[in-house]
Amino acid sequence: RRWMGCRTRASKDSGVQIAIDGQFRSLPPSGTGSYLESLLHELPAVSGSDCISVVDRPDSLGPGFVSSRISRDPRLLRFAWESLGFAREAASSRPDLLHIPSFAAPIRSSIPFVVTIHDVIPFVLPEYRSSAPMRAHLAFMKRTTRRAALVLTPSQAAADDIHHVLGFPRHRIRVTPEAAGAQYVPGTGEIDPALAARFGIDGPYLFNVGGLDVRKRVDLLIEAFAAARPQLPAGTKLVIGGKAHSGNSAVYPDLAPVIARSGVADAVVMTGWLSDDEKVDLYQGADLYVTPSIYEGFGLTPLEAMACGTPVIAANRTSFPEVIGDAGLLIEPDVTPWRDAIVALMNDTARRTEMSEQGRVRAAEYTWRKTAELTIEAYRDAYALSRKGQG
Repeated sequence: RRWMGCRTRASKDSGVQIAIDGQFRSLPPSGTGSYLESLLHELPAVSGSDCISVVDRPDSLGPGFVSSRISRDPRLLRFAWESLGFAREAASSRPDLLHIPSFAAPIRSSIPFVVTIHDVIPFVLPEYRSSAPMRAHLAFMKRTTRRAALVLTPSQAAADDIHHVLGFPRHRIRVTPEAAGAQYVPGTGEIDPALAARFGIDGPYLFNVGGLDVRKRVDLLIEAFAAARPQLPAGTKLVIGGKAHSGNSAVYPDLAPVIARSGVADAVVMTGWLSDDEKVDLYQGADLYVTPSIYEGFGLTPLEAMACGTPVIAANRTSFPEVIGDAGLLIEPDVTPWRDAIVALMNDTARRTEMSEQGRVRAAEYTWRKTAELTIEAYRDAYALSRKGQG
């Protein structure tokens, strides 16, 4: 257990003691893990008289707590921790409030809690709830998270869906926007020669690293790029970062047939998994960042691109308009308008330069310090609500 914001339990005067589920620090890298680490980095500076403890998931939940089968299955072990283990483990330090930084909640807890719901994608898009176990899990999460004193979420668009889809009361939702990390800064405009050679990048390129699942509409992006290609500068390529997280073709459709059918196999680069440094380098060197995703709880990648000074084209959907504002180009997710937008910007250096500056200014409005400040305010609100019996 790690303490932040106060030295000991005894040093807490009138502040609130919060225990945060830290299991994502030991799980494979994820958006939730990045959110948690960024938040934990800033909370000590803004916590005031409040005390923060981070409760990491142990390698074993203890004899008799789970069966040997559960202890061997990472998914079941995670469920056991989220539904029972975290609240039980945290209770030993007698916190005033629990924070679960993902869409999960304990089955029972005498301690009030807040939950961060980053999005409600599985409830909105049927491809993400195709299996019976997933539907059962979603129903369980919907039921348990309704007992949260407050829900934190990164955008107003996500807050609206949490209210409409989950039925969570608006007065118990707090918007705590995220931010690009400190590593996302403008570069020289040239990518590392070794990285360029590895991916065969020898000229201008469009970059996308939002993910390969079906809602990201990478198929649409490939088709729009193919349609635009005859009017683009010679040698322009489309660089697509990341890899599928599973073999579920309903969620991660095979893009190879789309690339072949579109006739752009020589101009589309599928990088596979990228390190953080490689991702930053590709952002910095790109002429455009392009993401036609139709559903995002926040849409962090265009913000990262803008912080790097890369002009952005994004779908005019969900959270993108509120995050990007007037600093990027928001386009309906159809092939023809995307083709036209790509052609127009790739042939207009002055406009890209203007968008680069606008993007940097916009991205600077979002900081993890602000996120931490809003989160601390939410903790205090949640504690006050629970004390009044309204949580």
